[in-house]
Amino acid sequence: MSNFHKNILTESSYILLDIDGVILDQNFDNLFWMEWVPEAVASTHDISLNVAKEDIYKTSKELYGTLPWYELKFWEDKYKVDLLAVAERNKSYAMFIDGAEESLKLMTSLDKKIFFLTNCDSRLLKIKSSQVPLLNYADGWISSVDIGVVKEDQDFWKIALEKLNIQPSKSIFFDDNINIVNSAARYGIKKSVHVTEPTNNNSVIYESNARMQISRLADLISADQRL
Repeated sequence: MSNFHKNILTESSYILLDIDGVILDQNFDNLFWMEWVPEAVASTHDISLNVAKEDIYKTSKELYGTLPWYELKFWEDKYKVDLLAVAERNKSYAMFIDGAEESLKLMTSLDKKIFFLTNCDSRLLKIKSSQVPLLNYADGWISSVDIGVVKEDQDFWKIALEKLNIQPSKSIFFDDNINIVNSAARYGIKKSVHVTEPTNNNSVIYESNARMQISRLADLISADQRL
């Protein structure tokens, strides 16, 4: 690891990480919402897959970035499907992004407090974590669904950081959602880093105007990358 990257971690007392798209390959979520859930809805209501996809897309677009968008119960109530069963059947698709586990091992070796801050519904996260041992690397974690406010909202940071006893001025935060990166920075997180490649297959690459950005966590252990 370059001294540069070592310094950006060692200068912080708290390492805060999003999960999906930063630690876990976002491909699971992409398939979950774009394929598996529509298939379950189509089967349950005896409608075509295209009709199911169109209705889910319309609702998703209307709710993007709000709590119901992330909350399994909202979708289960709306479509009368068992989304946990859908996730359980497909949990083998949950996996680390390349280099993420090695990066987490590096972070734990630095004797820092590591916390996961996610918008993922905790019920879905528990299924993913039964497949991938990511929670072994965290001193604690919070789901926005559990506290009732999303990471895009400033109230999330006040509630989550107080609950976990985190000082924002001594923290570095990584997320693949630029709106959340900016939200963290506005709240006072000292370093807020945009992760621009949330999948292993490079099917999604985000453009970024963030002051600090990396492609993946693995960049932190690559000597030739720069924030």
